[in-house]
Amino acid sequence: MFRIGLSFAVFFFLVFVSIAPDVVAQTPQELYARGMQAVRQGKYQQAIQELQRAVTLQPDYAKAHAALGTLYLQLGNFPASEKALTLALNINPDLLQAEANLAALYTKTERLDDAIRVYQHLLQRHPESLQVRLGIASAYQQAERLPEAIEAYLESLKRSPNLAAAMTNLASCYEATEDEAQAIHYYNAALAVEPNLPMANGNLGAIYQERGELNAALPLLEKAIRQNPQFTAARYRLGLVLTKKREFQRAAAEYQRVIAQQRDHVGAYYNLAQALFRLKKREEGKRAMEAYRRLNEIAQEIDTRERATLMEPSNPQQQFRLGLVYAKYGKIDKAVSAFKATLELDSNAHYALNGLARLYILRNVQLQDAVGYAEKAFSLSPAPQYLQTLALAHFKTGQRESALKTIRTAIEMEPENEAFQQTLAEIQKADE
Repeated sequence: MFRIGLSFAVFFFLVFVSIAPDVVAQTPQELYARGMQAVRQGKYQQAIQELQRAVTLQPDYAKAHAALGTLYLQLGNFPASEKALTLALNINPDLLQAEANLAALYTKTERLDDAIRVYQHLLQRHPESLQVRLGIASAYQQAERLPEAIEAYLESLKRSPNLAAAMTNLASCYEATEDEAQAIHYYNAALAVEPNLPMANGNLGAIYQERGELNAALPLLEKAIRQNPQFTAARYRLGLVLTKKREFQRAAAEYQRVIAQQRDHVGAYYNLAQALFRLKKREEGKRAMEAYRRLNEIAQEIDTRERATLMEPSNPQQQFRLGLVYAKYGKIDKAVSAFKATLELDSNAHYALNGLARLYILRNVQLQDAVGYAEKAFSLSPAPQYLQTLALAHFKTGQRESALKTIRTAIEMEPENEAFQQTLAEIQKADE
């Protein structure tokens, strides 16, 4: 059954100590205290500066490294966060907040096996920690290890029975396993605790819409988008309900809002065209139908490639081609997954290593991994385009001399390549 998203909670274990900071703080502990005060005031850049000064004065100050890692994680700077959290754990392996936040970072960057491994280690040492259980449940859910996710959510709810977000995620897991009765039960349980929870309202409304229970679906979907106007999937489902109820004017308006939020929503264009035709707006309907046809061709290309992968699930080339199609149409998360699947089948697939490095560079995440992938790709197959990838990875990680040396080598191998020249110009311009 189609599901409208998932509700994931990320828990941060940053302990804010209450120490009165000295205006002329000199010790690492005083700088740490000033950094924590800046956090409480929402002055995150100032907090980072104070904490950086603290670890400069005392490089083995694990708690300050952990605090830096947590701040970077909250600000979305994942490479800096991973570096700081890893350093904190190298100094003090028993630092709970650093390890928990490292697991949260792995989950956010879709390194789910790593996240689960860290959470499992945490559970061995902190079996009663509710936050850790919820963290591993979310990681299992994102990894589509649904039986394990269900078990983890149930264990969490034993410890805290009124966690609406956990009940919503549990319901979503049951929905994915086609246990509709349990899904409805837990969505309703979540809404009994938090009646305005967008995810529970939207997902439950979607179930009723699919069952044709329009009067039950309508208020739930309306409430979901009222509480979260950016809940695109719920808005689309609302449009479908309104279409069935022959409220074409309202339905068309909802489909137009869906398209404004998601430009490649195939179903929204098709149903918008149908609603416009019903409203006798033929020219507008024709334009919407033409957009639908273009997007449907893209969807069919993706579907064809997905089917080819299903027919040859052990063929790394099929997985790689699927990743290329995803990347071509901007579906970067799916492209990353496809390239990773390629490497699981063939760890020496140099083309997938290069592709994965490119995507990480594009998204500005896991840049050290991008360097490693590009280096391995070139060592396996010394193609100049792999050197261009490596140059970009060095550039993104601040290694400009290495980037210049690498791209110049690529140009020596292929002097007429304009893309290589553009990369060289980009690096030189940044130096200037």
